[in-house]
Amino acid sequence: MWSTLRLSAYVPRSEWFAQAMSIFVRIITFLALAGVWAQAGTGDGRAYLVSYMAIAQALGFLLQPTTAMGDDLANGTVATRMLWPMSLVKYYVSQWLGHVIVPSLISGCLILMAWHIAWSGSVQMGRIPVFSVSLLLGVIIGIEFDFIFSMLIVRVENETWFANAVRWSLVAIFNGSVIPFVILPESWQGVLRWQPFASMASIPIDSLVSSGFSLSSLAIQLIWVVVFTLVCVPLYRATWKRITVLGG
Repeated sequence: MWSTLRLSAYVPRSEWFAQAMSIFVRIITFLALAGVWAQAGTGDGRAYLVSYMAIAQALGFLLQPTTAMGDDLANGTVATRMLWPMSLVKYYVSQWLGHVIVPSLISGCLILMAWHIAWSGSVQMGRIPVFSVSLLLGVIIGIEFDFIFSMLIVRVENETWFANAVRWSLVAIFNGSVIPFVILPESWQGVLRWQPFASMASIPIDSLVSSGFSLSSLAIQLIWVVVFTLVCVPLYRATWKRITVLGG
């Protein structure tokens, strides 16, 4: 697992520009949105929005986990992955971590530094333990959703790229990392809080920046972990049977 993570963390020189641009875009997005909200809002509301976006953009690579499983299932190369001396879950999770850990650290540090200097941002250390648990649950839900979505792609055949585009758009809108739920009507907030994508981003971020976070939020995340597990396991088995019949 550690070897896979280490290999995945290596970025060839040909990809440095793409990695740098992804980090640059995330930083610019935070500065632009935070600047607009800082001028439009006042008092606690403004401080909350800026803090929320700082954490959302700093953790952006962790809030929507996407492994290479979908592509490998679609093009048949998953058959070779099944021969590796480790489980597919460990392989894809460690590969994903290897890809995101370096850009997450770089962009996260730069964004939090800008937040601290320009908007006097600070994190309450007492919330770190709950935030860590909430973020871990969010990542687990994201990985489970990625596996479910990837296995469904097997039945989509040539529409892989279209399906992935729809998936990214829906998750980005409904997980709260781009549009904080607090700026939406109150009647919407209660509904959106219960859908699974909120457990990936909105709930973990709120656990760090909002004093209104409660154990009920962790309960929602645990519910989705269980639900996705119950869906993922039988779908996982059914998909491998299909791959075997198709010859990988």
